[in-house]
Amino acid sequence: MLIQFRHLRTRILFFVVGLLAVILGSFYFAANTANLRNARAHIDEALELTVGALRRSLHERRENLFQNVRLLSGDFAFKSAFATEDHDTILSALNNHRQRVGADVMMLISLDEEVLADTLHPDSAGDDFPFLQLVEQAMDSEFGEASQIELIEGKPYQLVLVPLFAPDMVAWITSGFLLDQAFVDSLQDSTRSDVSLLLQQDDWRLIVSTLADEVARATRTEVQKGTWQENQSAELQLGHEHFIYVVSLLSDSGSAPVAAVLQRSLLEAMRPYLELRPVLLGIVAIGLLLSIFGVWRIARSVTRPVDVLIDGAQRVEQGEFTEPVIIRQRDELGRLAGSFNNMMEGLQERERVHNLLGKVVSPEIAEELLSKNIELGGEEREVSILFSDVRGFTSLCEQREAREILTLLNRYLTRMTAAIEAEGGVVDKYIGDAIMALFGAPLSKPDHPQSAVCAALHMCRALDALNAELEAENEPPLDIGIGINTGKVVAGNMGSESRLNYTVLGDGVNTAARLEGLSKQYACRVIVSESTMRQCPDVVFRELDRVRVKGKAQPVTLFEPLARTDEALPCPMESLVQWHAGLHAFYLQQWERATNYFQACTREKTFHGGAQLFLGRIRNYLETPPPEGWDGVHTYNAK
Repeated sequence: MLIQFRHLRTRILFFVVGLLAVILGSFYFAANTANLRNARAHIDEALELTVGALRRSLHERRENLFQNVRLLSGDFAFKSAFATEDHDTILSALNNHRQRVGADVMMLISLDEEVLADTLHPDSAGDDFPFLQLVEQAMDSEFGEASQIELIEGKPYQLVLVPLFAPDMVAWITSGFLLDQAFVDSLQDSTRSDVSLLLQQDDWRLIVSTLADEVARATRTEVQKGTWQENQSAELQLGHEHFIYVVSLLSDSGSAPVAAVLQRSLLEAMRPYLELRPVLLGIVAIGLLLSIFGVWRIARSVTRPVDVLIDGAQRVEQGEFTEPVIIRQRDELGRLAGSFNNMMEGLQERERVHNLLGKVVSPEIAEELLSKNIELGGEEREVSILFSDVRGFTSLCEQREAREILTLLNRYLTRMTAAIEAEGGVVDKYIGDAIMALFGAPLSKPDHPQSAVCAALHMCRALDALNAELEAENEPPLDIGIGINTGKVVAGNMGSESRLNYTVLGDGVNTAARLEGLSKQYACRVIVSESTMRQCPDVVFRELDRVRVKGKAQPVTLFEPLARTDEALPCPMESLVQWHAGLHAFYLQQWERATNYFQACTREKTFHGGAQLFLGRIRNYLETPPPEGWDGVHTYNAK
């Protein structure tokens, strides 16, 4: 009589237990050999992964050392300390950086290979640098850098060597981590393999180990025999205990070779099977036919609906939510199918809302709204705000039909939006032909000021490309003005209870809008504030002016980004120098000298408009000199 179970769980428990019992009884003898072989293979695989983890850990520590020492080699404060040639000052600077990055030792080495400062041995100034091979390796490398494991006071340190330039190479900076007990303990915690570090001098000497003392000594003795091959597993027997170990050389150069011995117990790997073996010995009588029949019945009742569910899941993965899965069983799989169909309906609705919302606002803002509880309010954060506007758009609209204007505007906004998003910006809103974009909100971005400036340069290039297309179509070109400011604002959902808009508010937003309006005054496309300029180390700027914009009492220094430092400037460097010299003379009221410089700048297209502006101011000041205490700031009373 066929036993029927209403619940799938009951059928699985009944038949699978019987099946497992038959399999364990039938294959007992083969299981013993297979488990031993599998345990050994598992250990070999685990040790291979441990070797990889060890190499990655050393590589990451080395790259971390390189990164931090490179930062120190380019640090102005450290170069200033080095220029003092005072040992205590240099040693203090080295110690401060060592503590900040968590290194165990830092040294400063002269080009004559003498120790200038050593945080581990403060009194060693003037001694010969003991690791000349490290220096030779650095001199032979492409970037003048080197790394290797060296012994200091009999202990292995992972050292890196980086040159110090000021601007020519003046010294070497060495930094390193100690390969100590904490290092091997950390590796053991992450890999579950025991780790020992050995050092070869006259013979192999144990440095640190996660093993018990007896096993650690036996491991050292085994390595001392020299029968092992690097990265090849071998077996160590200690009494009734068997261990599998792998030797990996960390360094075969430097003061002395250092090797890591990675080890696992074979008994521990076999323990689950050994505990199960007595049980398996007693299970020999369960019938094969019952298992075959049970497996067939369960497979037939499970695989059909599972295949249907898998097919439905694959359609969902491809974004298809319209076709439901059909399973007529009334057990758990049938209820699962119903829940799966309800899930597809929910995903279909969410996808529809997400796609619609993503067309109304930027995708980042849409994700922000969908991932959180939508409510009024915001948070204070530092962001960079970009405003852009098409110059002369009103007069352009007067000459065309509304449909043509809409087509042109959409074409323009598509190019500008792509440029903004390519630099990690988010379009907050379109205001006719104007764009308001955010950098650093709603998604945090540490380098948002530089991203905003790069986006502005990208927009200018995109506009030039669009203008070339318009010229080929006998259409008039477009010109834009862009203003960027970085400051504290309130970012969040604002509006009414029934209609929200994610945006930012604050004085920093107003300043960005004012800067965009001033761009036409200086005949340039992009103006940024000083707060933005100071956070853009990879951009070349031209200082434009010091002004008070409408509605603000504090003066603002204006800058124009010319290009990234790795790009060609749009003007000769000589013209940029003349411009800044003229600006300096203007602030000192040296009118004749400033006039000469600005007149020279009028010959350069990039500076022509701004130079004419200052020449006009100079003529006014020659007729009506500025008041006593004049600070060179120009006040704008209009937006």
